[in-house]
Amino acid sequence: MTMASDRPGTLVVTADDWGYSARYNAGIEEAIGAGGVDAVSAMVLRPDCDPGPLLERGVEVGLHLELPESGGHREVLDAPRRQVDAFAKAFGRAPDYIDGHLHCHARPPVAAVTEDVALELRVPVRAVGEDHRFRLQERGIPSADRVIGRLDEREPVMPRVLAEALADGALPSGITEWIVHPGHSDPGSGSRYDRGREQDLALLVQLAEEPLLSGARATHRAALLAPSR
Repeated sequence: MTMASDRPGTLVVTADDWGYSARYNAGIEEAIGAGGVDAVSAMVLRPDCDPGPLLERGVEVGLHLELPESGGHREVLDAPRRQVDAFAKAFGRAPDYIDGHLHCHARPPVAAVTEDVALELRVPVRAVGEDHRFRLQERGIPSADRVIGRLDEREPVMPRVLAEALADGALPSGITEWIVHPGHSDPGSGSRYDRGREQDLALLVQLAEEPLLSGARATHRAALLAPSR
């Protein structure tokens, strides 16, 4: 495995929340069709998590871990392995990487279990902040150098890092993971991030063929698990 610092100027665009809503899924499919995303994170316990469209398109798919809203300590600790098993049952293979809904995978006590599972599967984990990234590096788990993207609709749809890269004509060195939530608005979904999904989808389609970004794009596996140069 190689760590992120081995790869200069690489961008991985990850669409979160496959399975949250059928309308969100439709938007993710549109983003894939436009060439706007490199990977999709699936919520395998949701009834709308249909693996078929993602398998047909051959897109890289990771586990978007969710923690139980109710339940004891044991249920929380069992969540990563239980959901990896559910992923394998649905997709016929292990996830290509692991991240978490609202970054739950990085919070104790589930963070250590998630790391154990990632080591067993030999897959990357999304790093949330420098302390988390340092812990992953200490354990030999690949992660991107930086994670960008918004979790609140009030934030700018275009991340500052990308705006500066487009203005300067160069991406920052290392691997950047851009988290996006493309979709079509579904007020009945219960998501606090609903209208912003239309904005994310429009931006992804707009930037899909932008030369600077498209030339630097990669999947998690290609960026983080490729042999050292």
